[in-house]
Amino acid sequence: MKKDILTYYDLAKIKAGENKEKLVSLSKRAPKIVCQYEKKDMLAYVGDEIYVRETVAKMLIQVSENLKTKNSDYSLKVVYGYRHPEIQQDYFDKRKQEIKSQEPGLTDEELYAKVHLFVAAPNVAGHTVGGAVDITTISSQVDLDMGTTIADFSDEEKIQTFYKNISDEQRQNRALLHDLMIEVGFAPFYGEWWHFSYGDKEWAAFYKQQQSLYSLIDFNLPAGKAGK
Repeated sequence: MKKDILTYYDLAKIKAGENKEKLVSLSKRAPKIVCQYEKKDMLAYVGDEIYVRETVAKMLIQVSENLKTKNSDYSLKVVYGYRHPEIQQDYFDKRKQEIKSQEPGLTDEELYAKVHLFVAAPNVAGHTVGGAVDITTISSQVDLDMGTTIADFSDEEKIQTFYKNISDEQRQNRALLHDLMIEVGFAPFYGEWWHFSYGDKEWAAFYKQQQSLYSLIDFNLPAGKAGK
């Protein structure tokens, strides 16, 4: 199993497929999974509901059931699923300007690839196709200790899945989540211990597929149903 952190170049060569699978509300499909946004950027598009592709929801339900066999007190907590392409582009553009000002000598190609290490390039991102989730494990509504919180980018090495300088407990907690997700067919992003995906280009590259299952989707709830 490849444990390298896949780069932009690894993903850019993957063709985008699309099987027309719909997005579903994860909390409605999987009530035993805690679905709770930590960012409020999707509020205007889908309210407080986290959406994922239908197969992703089914796979997460299986992970949740498997987790209970390991420890009945544990539950899954998903803090992000589908992300609207406009939000992804905005995040990417902002980080691109920051890095460009810090390292003006980078070529356009080098700059694009470096930004991708922090914010996925819109043309290869997993959240915008509805295949990626940011996820952790909780016990009694408290996050298990993973060494960092989700999306804590203050130390870009520490958030890598197999970072060595963490405690045994933190390492075991990461390994439990990783193994359960891999077991049902998710692909990990080893640059962020919390990020897993199915059907996107990251998944395709990890499992050596030439084409993804999903492609970018422009989705939002009808006016009046979002923005709760």
